[in-house]
Amino acid sequence: MPEPLDWSILGTDPSVKTVIPDDRIHAYDLYNLTDSETLVYGSRFGDNINLVWGDPGKSDNIRFVRQSGSKEPIKYDEPIAINVRGGSFLVYEGGRWGINLGWSGTPKYEWRIRGGQAGATVETARPVRLHSTVENDDLIYESRDSGINLKWLRDSGRYDELSDLMRAKETLEKIFGVIFG
Repeated sequence: MPEPLDWSILGTDPSVKTVIPDDRIHAYDLYNLTDSETLVYGSRFGDNINLVWGDPGKSDNIRFVRQSGSKEPIKYDEPIAINVRGGSFLVYEGGRWGINLGWSGTPKYEWRIRGGQAGATVETARPVRLHSTVENDDLIYESRDSGINLKWLRDSGRYDELSDLMRAKETLEKIFGVIFG
C-alpha cells in the first residue's frame, strides 16, 4: 500500500519555513513525493478534474485559506481550503471520471494537513498527508486508467483494470468487455 505521507508543501521564499494562508498570492506548491512533481492546473479530456503534474521549479500555484481569515501559520489538522492557480478551490465532487475532485468558486474548508501533532505549525518541505474531510481519506499518487494519477488511499490498487489487461496483452474482446460490460 502506498505511503500516505505522500506530499510536501514547498514555498517560493526559502526564508519562510511555515505554511502561511493567503487570500491572493499563490506562494506554495503541492509536491508529490512519489512522483517528484507538483500538482498544477492543466486541461484533461472528458469529465476529469483539470489537474496535471508539473515541474516544481516552474509553478508556485497553490495557496491555502483558513476559515477564520487569520494570517497565522497553518496548523496540523485544522480545516483549510486549497486554491490552485488557474483552477479554483479544490473540493470533493462525486460522479467524475477519475478521482472525485472538482472546483468551487468559493473556499470550502474540507481539507486538513496531517502528519504532525494536531495544533502544531505546518512546516514547509516536510512529508505530510492531504486529508479530505468529505471523503474521510488521504489523497495519494497512484496510476489509474482515467484522469490524473491520484487516488484515495483506500482505493489503492483499484481503477486500473484496463491498464492491467493491456499490459498482459489480453484480447480486444476481453478489453472491450471491461469497457462496455
